[in-house]
Amino acid sequence: MRLLVEILFLSLLYGAVVLLHQLVALPFPPVLSGMLLMLLLLRTGIVQPQRWELASRFFSRHMMLFLIPLLVGIMNYWRELSAGGWRLLVIIVASTASVLIGTAWAAIWLKREGSGDDER
Repeated sequence: MRLLVEILFLSLLYGAVVLLHQLVALPFPPVLSGMLLMLLLLRTGIVQPQRWELASRFFSRHMMLFLIPLLVGIMNYWRELSAGGWRLLVIIVASTASVLIGTAWAAIWLKREGSGDDER
């Protein structure tokens, strides 16, 4: 039951962000706004990280199921992708690397901020 409540809250949060995007027409995707809002809620203490353990564990375990439609789409457009796919591959690798590096830097920074250590 707790898992359903967590997923329902995350869905409502996403729905509110999508509605906000329709009203305000922000220049970036709603997913990014949702992540920023969740970061704000976590950093201010309004939402506790322990509260979302079940949902995060669920989504982590079943991540491959969410990627299956992507893989099917790639198979459907394989001919088009193979013609200029090397450019797409370079973009995917570069963007993935930048996201991983940015996430690592943010995690390190947040860990240092949370531990109270000023030694660097």
